[in-house]
Amino acid sequence: MKILNFKILFVLKRILFFILLTACSESKDIVDANYILKNEANPKIILIDVRNNEESNKGHIPNTKYNIPLDRLRDELKSGRIKISKDDTIVVYCQKGILSQKAYQILKALGYNVKHYKGSFEDWKLKNLPIEMNFKE
Repeated sequence: MKILNFKILFVLKRILFFILLTACSESKDIVDANYILKNEANPKIILIDVRNNEESNKGHIPNTKYNIPLDRLRDELKSGRIKISKDDTIVVYCQKGILSQKAYQILKALGYNVKHYKGSFEDWKLKNLPIEMNFKE
């Protein structure tokens, strides 16, 4: 019985996530892994990992420029400690896609050109796409 309840809860969480994702993001602002791979050499595309440092230290999508945990995102950008031009395109991602949806909303409200990776780091790994272990300076 516990396993059944867990499975039902898991399915309901996934359904809610996709409802929120489609309701809160404009479809033109949702990108897939192909978009990230195709633009990996484009300096105007800024990948931001909004997972906590512990998760990010276990690997990230190649060419991720910043790891800024969601709870610090607004302050880091508003304070000027991290400078990103509003002409650049930010792509946010996280472990499961929920935090990055919130990051998308924060960045949109701050006036940034932002896109939301419709997958997640978890999905990226399941697709056997390349990962990096250290951030490039």
